[in-house]
Amino acid sequence: MKLLVSVNTCQLDPYIEHGADGFLLPLTSFSTDFETTYCLEEMIMIRKKYPQVCLFVVMNAMIFNQDLKEVEKILKTLETYHFDGIFFYDWAIYKIHLQNQLKTPLVWNQTYMVTNQATANFLYEKGISYGVLSSEITKDEIKNITESPMKFFMYLVGFLPVGLSRRKLLTHFYKTLGKNGKKKLLVREDSTHMPFLFHETLQGTSILYGKCFNAAPFYKELSSMSIAYGILKQDYLEKSIFLKVLSFYANEKDLEELIVETGNLIGRNTGFLARKTVFKVKKEKSNERG
Repeated sequence: MKLLVSVNTCQLDPYIEHGADGFLLPLTSFSTDFETTYCLEEMIMIRKKYPQVCLFVVMNAMIFNQDLKEVEKILKTLETYHFDGIFFYDWAIYKIHLQNQLKTPLVWNQTYMVTNQATANFLYEKGISYGVLSSEITKDEIKNITESPMKFFMYLVGFLPVGLSRRKLLTHFYKTLGKNGKKKLLVREDSTHMPFLFHETLQGTSILYGKCFNAAPFYKELSSMSIAYGILKQDYLEKSIFLKVLSFYANEKDLEELIVETGNLIGRNTGFLARKTVFKVKKEKSNERG
């Protein structure tokens, strides 16, 4: 499994030195759920500076009618500079890609929807090379899905999305209080006290789970599956901490050290890897009355 990282800078050398095999570059105005985005010109500059490094562009925002011509222009430009793939959410990107006979690989990136082998097989037959696995499935479900010929990405580290609103939720919230609003806010749900991070951008408001995900306890098992890339997100983590975590994942020979050290740095939240998201209510047999 190669390591793909999203970072908060155009200077990639420290991350390469600490073990990164490639990078995610979220495109400004056409991506969500990332703290830092890049304009097209910055992406081209990075591609020229790092010609041998794997670079994947993220376009995981919804596409509207007024965006279609610009999206087509962007996809053609990305093709010219030979990026390694494009993460997409909206099927308009697939349609434009198909109509223009573009060759840049597409990465099916629909957050919670990459959950079964049948859909993966179908889309692979339609020319989609990769998929990003849902973060809400178990390791056993991942094992079954990765038997598909499609190649997969999965998140290993990061604050992961749980929802998105097109509305400016924080702006409206602070407006009702008569205050100048912040663009980021950590809140806790009343009954469970679970933390959630709200981050408002031009695309709306991303809602992320407020505990950093860390797949370290299952990394060896996951590495034995057909997963092409593991993704580590730096968002909301200090650079020094993130580089240490990246180093431990890159040098995973000592699994116990990986588990302990990364757990000390970013916590031990393993999400749903060992537990299902939905629990069925067990029906009790009713007593028969004579």
